[in-house]
Amino acid sequence: MVAAICLLSSHCLLAQVSVTGTIVDPDGAAVPDIGVVLKTLHGDAVSGGSANSDAGGRFHLTGIASGDYELAVPAKYGFEQYQAPIHVRSGMRDLSIRLTPLVVTQDVVVAPETSQVTLDPSANRDQVSTSAGMLEKVPVFDQDYVAALTPFLDQTGVATSGVSLIVDGVEMKGTGVSASAIAEAHINNDPYSVETNRPGRGRIEIITKPGSAQLHGTLNFTFRDSVFDAKNYFAITKPFEQKRIYEGSISGPIRVDNHTTFLLSGSRQEDNLQSVVHADTVSGIVSANVPTPIHNTEFAARVSHDVSPTHRISLQYNVTDTVSENLGAGGLVLSQSGVNAQAREDDVIFNDRVVISPTLLNQLQLFFEKDYSPTRSVVAAQRIVVDGSFTGGGAQADSLNTENNLKINDIVSWSHKRHYVKFGVNIPNLSRRAWEDHANRVGTYNFSSLMDYEANTPYSFTQQEGVGRAVFWMNEIGVFISDQIQIRPNLQASLGLRYDWQTYFKSFHDFAPRFSVAYAPADRKTVLRAGAGVFYDRSGAQPMADLKRYNGVILRSFTLLNPTYPSPYPPTTDPATLPTDLVQQANGTRIPYVIHYSVGAERQLLKGLTVAATYRGIAGVALFRSRDVNAPLPPSYQVRPNLDLGVVRQIESESRQIGNALDLSLSSNASRWFSGLAQYTFSHTDNNTGGIAWFPADQYSLQGEYGRANFDQRHRFNLLGTINEDHWLNLGVGARFYSGTPYTETSGNDTFHTGILNARPTGVNRNTLESAGNLQFDLRWSHDLLSRRKISDKPFSFSLAVDAFNITNRTNYTSYVGNVQSSFFEQPTAALPARRLQFTGRIKF
Repeated sequence: MVAAICLLSSHCLLAQVSVTGTIVDPDGAAVPDIGVVLKTLHGDAVSGGSANSDAGGRFHLTGIASGDYELAVPAKYGFEQYQAPIHVRSGMRDLSIRLTPLVVTQDVVVAPETSQVTLDPSANRDQVSTSAGMLEKVPVFDQDYVAALTPFLDQTGVATSGVSLIVDGVEMKGTGVSASAIAEAHINNDPYSVETNRPGRGRIEIITKPGSAQLHGTLNFTFRDSVFDAKNYFAITKPFEQKRIYEGSISGPIRVDNHTTFLLSGSRQEDNLQSVVHADTVSGIVSANVPTPIHNTEFAARVSHDVSPTHRISLQYNVTDTVSENLGAGGLVLSQSGVNAQAREDDVIFNDRVVISPTLLNQLQLFFEKDYSPTRSVVAAQRIVVDGSFTGGGAQADSLNTENNLKINDIVSWSHKRHYVKFGVNIPNLSRRAWEDHANRVGTYNFSSLMDYEANTPYSFTQQEGVGRAVFWMNEIGVFISDQIQIRPNLQASLGLRYDWQTYFKSFHDFAPRFSVAYAPADRKTVLRAGAGVFYDRSGAQPMADLKRYNGVILRSFTLLNPTYPSPYPPTTDPATLPTDLVQQANGTRIPYVIHYSVGAERQLLKGLTVAATYRGIAGVALFRSRDVNAPLPPSYQVRPNLDLGVVRQIESESRQIGNALDLSLSSNASRWFSGLAQYTFSHTDNNTGGIAWFPADQYSLQGEYGRANFDQRHRFNLLGTINEDHWLNLGVGARFYSGTPYTETSGNDTFHTGILNARPTGVNRNTLESAGNLQFDLRWSHDLLSRRKISDKPFSFSLAVDAFNITNRTNYTSYVGNVQSSFFEQPTAALPARRLQFTGRIKF
């Protein structure tokens, strides 16, 4: 009788499941003791549908029937009310609820948080936004989430110092934690934010997982072996390669009280890698496999303590140690010309977040970093460089770099009526660095062609001597203020001003205004956006070290043109009397800046499916380049102006850049059939510089230098997502389709007698040749072999996954040769890896 009644009851017919998740603030820190309420779409209460988050921000709702509901978190601790529809089903992932500070209410809400279009400047739909759940289900090579997202960056937004990686609000060299401790990753989040130095497409923002009040963990074992791989195009035989990654993270409470949690993460990577040499020597074409193993160890430990419901502090320690052998060998570089290198980094991070009042929040972060990076040449011998053919002999690259660095971030957030104000200070580098340079002590011969090498006629010989130790301070400071203003319910504007300063390239005028505006028409499914901003560059450490070392005292570097071989010096010549090379700054050198501006539209097509179209313009002003201001004078180009000096490399900020791009973006969380993101970019960028270490062909004329930027690609398409995600027949998909990049045709002659060998044939401009395009398609299949919701009251699962990278086994060529005298002219000398398989076993509890 009871069974019959139960069968007639719709409540009994519906599966009873649990809804779990984590509530975090905008910086990824857990928000404790805040309510979570589940209601029907008609606003009725649900049995078992309310709970409070614990000290780790976790909540757990049990006995919920499958179906559609409304999930709400009330306004508290200075955060806005959160509300979004959810679909409850068996096997659903943990939810991640990110609260926003009390500010402008976002009225344009048309879908769940992961797929809605809103006015918030950080909710732009042309950004790349991924969660840990998605990253676990798409093909990611070697669990390197940063490398998987890097193709979505735009080189016009990248600084001279490189890509900006921001982890939990702090600029870092790496993620600090292992892969399973990463909660979210974003590119182009709020592209005109004044809180960072770089535009949205020039930075990757990582949010790590907070500690939890219950014990949770993930253990991964990833394995690759060359027996499952295809052979590289340039390899004569397929070499033995094997990769093993042991990785995991665990978080939980510290039982001293109910207010302290911990996070531990670590990984050990053992990569028995081999590189392929493809070079042209006097003995003929050399194709050989060179062992280049890399071993990497990472460990991180964090303890978080809630002083009160509105005050949290945390202390974290990270260490990363990477050891590489034969680094640099491959392509035209022979095996003996590699180096053995180590890179160790130790970090200590202190974080203090306090909600002072419902409208006022302060977050302070202190970060101390210590680096140790020795490099040693595999062979101690003269280096031989035959342009476009091969590089042999010793690498001549012995050095030791150390760094002690303090980073400071302090950000105050204040909301009042229609305004949300932020101001603070970013100090990514208060850094004392010591560089011990013992490179090129035996000397390097440079030949313009293999024919000249066989004839023993080099075009230059370079060598350096001196103590080599340089100590310098690299300091970078930024301050900012911004105001997010709700003008009307469907119109919002953000205004900001940032000031940046750094050592060696000082300026007291580097103010960077930025603004953006978002408008929602009456249909509530469309948002129109526009914005513009100024972004100042950062030089990075290398130019500072060059200015410090190459002063004729710490290092004496000299260049001989057309020397004898194999002994460069005449019998009566004392090397100490030769003119020394120098590095200096031009008068008035400043930090370059780039003006970014954009206009776009975002549209929700279906529930969970949005598209965005954005036009972007870029104007680069006062970009870096180098020039030998002591080069031989025209028209003969035979005699240097100052015979007491050799090459005088002058760093200048005189170049320019113009770029235009159209981005088409699609993000989907519409159904199990496809969830993910896709982005197509059509772009064109011209400039007259290749960067701070680039020299023009003629040091006294820039004629023919303005052309396609080195990174210019007409077409780029990137896709990352899942198909049929909750079914045993599921696929994770990654795709990259790019057109080619330009490179320069060179004559192979030192026409201007500079020792640089970058002269072009008469009438040929820079970057007129183009490499072949790149196409790669990756797949991932995963399946839970064991998934029990409860083992000792804790969720547990064991899964296996298989990844196939470059599944079509397309040969993607790289490293094209532009020297017309080389037998490899207009040909590639290397290729990206052929098809590779990767196997992963994962335990989650």
